[in-house]
Amino acid sequence: MVSQDNRLLPLSNVERGELDRPLREIVQPKSYGASQTEPTHIREYLLIVLKRKWLILSLIVVVTSLVAIQMYRMPSVYEASATILIQPKLPSVLDAGKGGLIINQEDPAYRQTQLRLLTSPALARQVVLSLGLQNSPDFLGGQSSTGIASSLRKIFSRGRSQESEAQKVTTSQLPVVKETEVREQLTPEQIALLEPYEDTLIANLTVEPELLTNLVKISYKHTNPLMAQTIANKVAEVFMLNNFDRETIGTQRASELISKELADLQLRIRQREEEKVNYAKRTEIPVGPKDPGGDIPAARLTKLTQQLLEAEEQTKSLKSLYDAAMSQSDPNGVPEVIENKRIQGLRERLDALKAQREELLVVYTNEYPAVKKVNAQIQNVEEALSVAPKEVLSSMKARYMAAQAKENALRKDVEAAKAVTSQQNLSQIQMNMLDQQLETDKQYAAMLLQRQRELQIKDSDRTNNISVINVARPGAMVGPARTRNIFIAFLLAMAAGVGLAFLLDYLDDSLKSVDDVDRYLHLPALALIPASRSESPRLKGKHAPAEESEVTALALINDARSPAAEAYRHLRTSLLLSSAGQPPKTILVTSSQPSEGKTTTAVNTAVMLAQTGAEVLIIDCDLRRPRVHSHFGVANAPGLTNYLSGESDLESVLQTNDKLPQLKLLTSGPIPPNPAELLGSSEMRKLLMELTDRFTHVIIDSPPAISFTDASVLSTLVDGVMLVVHGGRSSRAVVRRAKQQLVDVGANIFGIVLNNVKLEAQDYYYYGGYYSSYYTSSEDDAEGSGAHGAGASGSA
Repeated sequence: MVSQDNRLLPLSNVERGELDRPLREIVQPKSYGASQTEPTHIREYLLIVLKRKWLILSLIVVVTSLVAIQMYRMPSVYEASATILIQPKLPSVLDAGKGGLIINQEDPAYRQTQLRLLTSPALARQVVLSLGLQNSPDFLGGQSSTGIASSLRKIFSRGRSQESEAQKVTTSQLPVVKETEVREQLTPEQIALLEPYEDTLIANLTVEPELLTNLVKISYKHTNPLMAQTIANKVAEVFMLNNFDRETIGTQRASELISKELADLQLRIRQREEEKVNYAKRTEIPVGPKDPGGDIPAARLTKLTQQLLEAEEQTKSLKSLYDAAMSQSDPNGVPEVIENKRIQGLRERLDALKAQREELLVVYTNEYPAVKKVNAQIQNVEEALSVAPKEVLSSMKARYMAAQAKENALRKDVEAAKAVTSQQNLSQIQMNMLDQQLETDKQYAAMLLQRQRELQIKDSDRTNNISVINVARPGAMVGPARTRNIFIAFLLAMAAGVGLAFLLDYLDDSLKSVDDVDRYLHLPALALIPASRSESPRLKGKHAPAEESEVTALALINDARSPAAEAYRHLRTSLLLSSAGQPPKTILVTSSQPSEGKTTTAVNTAVMLAQTGAEVLIIDCDLRRPRVHSHFGVANAPGLTNYLSGESDLESVLQTNDKLPQLKLLTSGPIPPNPAELLGSSEMRKLLMELTDRFTHVIIDSPPAISFTDASVLSTLVDGVMLVVHGGRSSRAVVRRAKQQLVDVGANIFGIVLNNVKLEAQDYYYYGGYYSSYYTSSEDDAEGSGAHGAGASGSA
């Protein structure tokens, strides 16, 4: 066996860089699996979808069913439409003569204003009161959804449901409640009670202007066709009468409002002029243009600002020198200390004294009085040199603090100057605002005066420019679009399911395949161990991880044709060929975290190696949670800890397996308080060297590499390490960390054992099906038995 002392030497930077360097940076990358540049095929996307097909189908069924039930819960909707004509405002008498005054004859906002008025809450309130809809149970009741049982009947009857005969509405001759009457007669509490009816009416009302015409179609939707017809006609009628009222009384009210506003505006103008004069006297601001040369506070602020900038630069410079000096561990390396004249003189004095002492020591001893005197002088100079750098640093700090104090004082002066300048600017801004407000009021007063004269001339009789062209007929069925909405829900649910499947696959950070091991760990995959049927729920994360002792590894001896047994034979072959020249003798089996199957892998590896006829020993070095003895059904004591502590000899701690005499066991023994120190001791090193000479292979089971240092300690004592990874559950980041932890101590990692992999998932589906069909074919039964025997003898 090669001396293990070399394994404990730290790696050089060059060697460490070679170990940690990614494959893509090597000129001829070593590939252990599929090429990383291999393009993605459509088959891989299909496998992702098939992997979560039940999730996608469940989402499609649930969403589509809910939408279908909701669609058939909704009652049938009918729509009735009336058409009105909105002409531009008719010309007034001012437009008749030549040179007459024209007032907004073609206002572009007039048409949009009328369309907004059609859907206003005030108009809806008038319609509700005119028809008495607040007392009609058919108005709000018809908008609600039907029950679930009725919805299911509609689905299975393909939507052929007979509508109940609507109650006839005979309210077309009811008088219209005027807008002024609504505002004057109703209290705020009554208006609040009418808001649900107004909102319902507006929500089902549609106003659609026809292109290139002055026609507007008013449509209303309701579950009662007669109710839809009545409301559409009443909306058109109320809107037409409201427009006529606004045209007749609007001019008079506008004239009164303008007169009142004009009087208030003229009074405000006089008040602003007086305010402007008083403010100018109080702040001593000239009413005329401002003189730029007389702004003394601004000039003083500029000067102080320049001084503050210079002080800040000086402070920064002194601070950087002081910080640089304080950051050095040795004060003697500071440039200011090196250039200090006093320190230079002390150093020269020290060199001269040392030279003098050397000359005296040539002739005299250290006890000679002259030599003692020189030594005392040297000690005094050295003490002065030890204190001098601190004095230089204190001087640098004092200069820095003085500069900082000067900067703070200048900053206060600048702030005070800014306050004076700011107050002066605010006063000037306030004066400008007074001037602007006064000018705005004057312009507004002139406009109101002109508008008042126009309204006085325009105040005359007017005709209504809005009329009803077509009255509404009983509503026709328009919805809901059940089939379209259900089909859209089906497509959206399918897209969401597929998207969720790809999102879950993207968020899956586990190692699932040999390609993942090559791509993310840059290590060879020694073997792929399939998962048993009993471990499927654990792989899905539905239950807590089962104990490794629930299914012992020795069961593989009885079921030699199982996929797991064949996988462990492949692992045996990979281990025997992992080292050039001769197979490895001492092999450490570990994992990145608990419950990944390292103990089961170690036991099965030892069993497979023993089946070849080689002398194999398995050592349980998991001194924190030993499990090897439970797989073989033997006692845990005496064991490794008894031998290392000197309580037992080697022969008394070794145990023999009844079914495989070539396989020896060395259990862990009692759990010690210091496992890491015990495994890293010299006794452990001597034990491994003795066992290496005695056995062909030594398999060592250790705790997880991330949780404890035991695996790192043992990795320096063996030929190589086998890292076990739980397929589909172990995080790539955690496994990379475990790998790097082993590489940092100089461990030789043979490769990765991908454990508990579902053969039914992705690319392994075909592998599992082929393996099962190969061993179950009747024509190959005899040949399969022979192959099994050959595999057991070591040719796997």
